[in-house]
Amino acid sequence: MYQPTAAALTVVRVERGAPRPPDTELRAALERDRVRLHLPQNNPLTDYAVAGPYAISVDGQDIDEYVVWER
Repeated sequence: MYQPTAAALTVVRVERGAPRPPDTELRAALERDRVRLHLPQNNPLTDYAVAGPYAISVDGQDIDEYVVWER
């Protein structure tokens, strides 16, 4: 079955062990990506997916990363 490519995709990073960011923060991150890509607003954003947390280290700082994309 054909599924179109996601229009917006972003990464949200939090301190290691912190709870998953709230939906409002995830939606805002996707909207910022839409602005960077010069895409029209998608209000209200009705369908998105989240993967993670993925434990990573950046510049010696341990963080958790969530990948968020529109579906």
